[in-house]
Amino acid sequence: MSQDEAKVKSLDKALTLLDLLASQDGGMKLSELSEKAGFPKSTVHALLSTMRDRGVVSQLDNGAYTLGIKLFEYGAAVSRGFDIGTLAKPYLERLSALTGSTAVISMIDHSGIVSFDHAYPASGVRVMPEIGVRLPLHATSQGKLMLAYLPQRSRLALLKKTRLIPFTPHTITDTAVLMRDLEHIFAQGYAVEDGEYKIGLRSVSAPVFDNRGEIRYALTTIGFFRRAVSEDFLSAVDHTVQQAEKLSAALGYDITSP
Repeated sequence: MSQDEAKVKSLDKALTLLDLLASQDGGMKLSELSEKAGFPKSTVHALLSTMRDRGVVSQLDNGAYTLGIKLFEYGAAVSRGFDIGTLAKPYLERLSALTGSTAVISMIDHSGIVSFDHAYPASGVRVMPEIGVRLPLHATSQGKLMLAYLPQRSRLALLKKTRLIPFTPHTITDTAVLMRDLEHIFAQGYAVEDGEYKIGLRSVSAPVFDNRGEIRYALTTIGFFRRAVSEDFLSAVDHTVQQAEKLSAALGYDITSP
């Protein structure tokens, strides 16, 4: 067998595994993938390990594999074709109209954040969001929101692999300080970024839950607010949380559940 033939066969097997993962919302264990694909466990493990390292698949705390956030980066140009894009659009537009700022929705998995759609206000200064780009976890409201909702063990493991790069003088670069901030975020139910990623910009992100009560997306308002305690920013916080709750309900989440 030639080297090129071997590469094609490996790619075909990898795509088969991705097809299986796409058909299963809750993720699949190694043994289940091996059985359904008809491949040896060693082959499946090698392919999954490679794809996990590249972000194409993600491994959950229980060991199951799911599709990874990298696929959203590859598909950023066609993200509007996803059901969540269609479902979320009215909430994005409503949030932008209420706040007079840019509204963004981002995909959350256990390793990162990628924004995939947005809405602009009808007038005023428009902030261009970074669509299809993996955002820093410690310096954005979306990233801090994701970290805050991770189990403690997973959060610590991820932070050990994350460089707390100082994007601005306001970026949190001390792990202990960041951990305290994350506890506060989880308690209040939303995250604020106060000039930590880009000078002059402030944002607030609220969680969007699926029908199983798991955080899947972050709904964000971002703009040139003067201060994080100004009246217009605090109003944006309220509107962002409210629209995130409504979108969660549209996804089947019971907002009255504890």
